[in-house]
Amino acid sequence: MTEKACPKCHLISNKNVCPKCKISPLSDDFSGLVIILDPENSLIAKAMDIKEKGRYALRVR
Repeated sequence: MTEKACPKCHLISNKNVCPKCKISPLSDDFSGLVIILDPENSLIAKAMDIKEKGRYALRVR
């Protein structure tokens, strides 16, 4: 199964529904990847408004 990204929160998942915000369908048209390990101290997480660890797409179409 291919990975897809949520158009709302940008979380990358291999499921058909976003495990974080429960949106469906997810997009397979995304680019960039950022892995957030420490969202409280990450400037990238703050800029993207990410509050949970995980793999996120930079851009989702």
